[in-house]
Amino acid sequence: MTTQANRELKAELLHAIFMLKNLNFQRMGHMHGGFGGFGRRHGPGGPGGYGPGACGGHIVNMAEFAFLKQQAEREEKDETGGAWLSQMRDYLCVSKAAVSQMLGSLESKGLITRAADPENRRTIIVKLTAVGRETIDKIERGFDENIEMLMGRFGEEDTREIIRLIYKFAGIIEDIKIEAAE
Repeated sequence: MTTQANRELKAELLHAIFMLKNLNFQRMGHMHGGFGGFGRRHGPGGPGGYGPGACGGHIVNMAEFAFLKQQAEREEKDETGGAWLSQMRDYLCVSKAAVSQMLGSLESKGLITRAADPENRRTIIVKLTAVGRETIDKIERGFDENIEMLMGRFGEEDTREIIRLIYKFAGIIEDIKIEAAE
C-alpha cells in the first residue's frame, strides 16, 4: 500500500471510530440507557486523553486531537475562516455546543487562538499556536504507531471491512432513530 493510501486509510479508520464512539442510542425510542462507544484506556495521559508526557503538559482527548490535526492541514493549505467548523462538527459527529466547548478547552490550554473575522464578525478565525503544533507532532508519533499496529493486526482488507461495517452500523442506528421519531 502506498504511503498516501495508508494515510487515507488511517484517516478513514479514525473517522469511523469517531462515528461509532459518538453514536447516541438514547434516542432510539424503545432502547433505554446509553452506549459509551469505545472506552478510553489509561494511556500516556491517564484516563481520557493523551497527555502530560505526550504533549508537553497539555492533555487533549481524541476529538481535540482530530480537530488540531484538521486545523493544521487547513493552515498548511492557507485556508481561513470559520465555515469549516460545521464540517468539523459533522466529521466528529458532535453538536455545535460540543465544538464550542472544545474550542474553549483548546484555547485555555494555549493550543489555539480564536478571533472574530474582521470582514465578518459572525465568523471565528481559529489559529494553532506554536504549542499547538508541537502538541500535534508529539501525539502523532505515538498515535500513528497505535493505528499502524491496529491496521497491522487487521490487515488492509479487514481494516476496510471494519470501516464499511461501522458506517453501515451507524446508518442503521440513524434509520432506527428516524423510525422511532415518526
